[in-house]
Amino acid sequence: MRFLEHTLSHPVHAKPQSLVLSNGVSVTLIDTGLLRISPPEPANQRVLISCGIHGNETAPMEIVDHLFQEIQSGKLAVVSDVLFIIGNPPAANRAERFIDENLNRLFSGKHETSTTAEAKRASLIEQVTRTFFSGQPTRRLHYDLHTAIRGSKLDKFAVYPYLHQRKWSLTQLAFLESCGIEGVLFSNQPSGTYSYFTSNEFGAHSFTLELGKVRKFGDNDLSNFSAVFDGLKRLISGNESFQEMPRTIQTFSVVEEVIKRTEAFQLHIDDNAENFTEFCQGTLLASDVGYEYRTHCDGERFVFPISNVPCGQRAMLVVAPTSIPFTHTER
Repeated sequence: MRFLEHTLSHPVHAKPQSLVLSNGVSVTLIDTGLLRISPPEPANQRVLISCGIHGNETAPMEIVDHLFQEIQSGKLAVVSDVLFIIGNPPAANRAERFIDENLNRLFSGKHETSTTAEAKRASLIEQVTRTFFSGQPTRRLHYDLHTAIRGSKLDKFAVYPYLHQRKWSLTQLAFLESCGIEGVLFSNQPSGTYSYFTSNEFGAHSFTLELGKVRKFGDNDLSNFSAVFDGLKRLISGNESFQEMPRTIQTFSVVEEVIKRTEAFQLHIDDNAENFTEFCQGTLLASDVGYEYRTHCDGERFVFPISNVPCGQRAMLVVAPTSIPFTHTER
């Protein structure tokens, strides 16, 4: 089975099916874009790799499809329990970010106030995730793979969901670094993202990974993701020990979450400016009725600027470099 091809051919629903590979690995298609892979022996580590939460972010879907091909062929041994998710197949078929609303704003029960296709999909993904992470595995891991709308000064970076009273994991930061991740942004509040849902609800080590820029299917150079491939393969095959410490990864904290308040909202950023572009103190980045955001100090940067969001939603994050807060970390 070609996982991506099958998913795009059955974008709304797929008949459940299962098979056992010659090496004893079990493959179960739960529904369209929801594929669980279990090793012959019970596993203490569960690895969730999601992609396509936004339909126009194609490289992560191709990465996941490639990983499954290696599992199916027997080239990649499976020691961890794995769940692959392609989040929004209808949007992927239309090469659009979403159909009706942003799927990555609908988790942690936020889908309950909506009747869109994305809301139904978020509900199903939550149900499947609960089943996957049930029981008492030694370690729960979730890497939600994305690509950014804009280019970035840091080609590959991660968002670490808000942890409440839990501590950041230094060995996870080192693992991300080994995957070619250049920077990590520490979130400062709850959200409706998939990675926050798995982190908060199940205590998983969860991250949103931004891997380069949005491109069409077939336009991605997968050799640019070789370090990501290698890291995910180590997780699946049980060869990642999480013993290293981070060395060069850059870290950032949120200075301001800029909310679009009215339809008069404007971003004062060049269309070609890249994520993590630095500005000097006093630069106007956004304005709205009765509001403007000017940088408070030199070196502030923007991430994820997008003005055509519904009123009340985030239009941009303003971030600044920070040192790793070791008092809030663990191995």
